[in-house]
Amino acid sequence: MAAGPSYIDLSDSKSDEETWLRGPTIYGMEFFDKHCHFGNEVELTKANLDHLKSQVNDYKPQIPYYVCKMGKTTNNLTRGKMTFNKEYTEEHLKNYLTVPTTIPITSNTNAWVGTRVRINKVATGHAVITTNWPDVVMGAEIKDGDICMFCFYDGTRELGCFVTRLSN
Repeated sequence: MAAGPSYIDLSDSKSDEETWLRGPTIYGMEFFDKHCHFGNEVELTKANLDHLKSQVNDYKPQIPYYVCKMGKTTNNLTRGKMTFNKEYTEEHLKNYLTVPTTIPITSNTNAWVGTRVRINKVATGHAVITTNWPDVVMGAEIKDGDICMFCFYDGTRELGCFVTRLSN
C-alpha cells in the first residue's frame, strides 16, 4: 500500500542552512502552502522560503502558484518547453486550454521579459508552453536547478502568466 502524503511544519525553523522539501506528495502546513502547487520535488533554502512567503503574503492568486525545480528539458534553448503536471492542468488550467492559445508571459527576475508564448493541453493531460519559451529562459536567466514560481492570472479575456525565479 502506498504511503500517504507527508506534512512538514516550518514554524520551528531557525537555521539559514536548513532546507525544506515540498512536492506533489510532500505537503506543508504554512500559510503559503494553500496558495501553491508544487509540480515536482523542490528543496527550498531559507532564501527561497522567505521569497515564497513574501510573494504569497503580497498576492494570493485565484489560480494557485505553480512552483517547480527547472530541469534540462525546460532550459534547452533550441527545443525548450515548460510542462505543467496533469493535476495542476486539470484543476486550474483546463478551462483556458480548450484550444491551443497564445498568452502573455512576463518576468522581472533580472531583466524585464515580456513576450507571448504558446500553451496547449497535450494528449497526456499536461499543459505545455512551447513557442518563445526559450526567450523567457534566456531573458529571465533561468538555469537548470532553479526554483521558479508561475503565477497564472485571468486577464481581460485571456489567461496570462508571470514567472519569478526564487532567490538562491
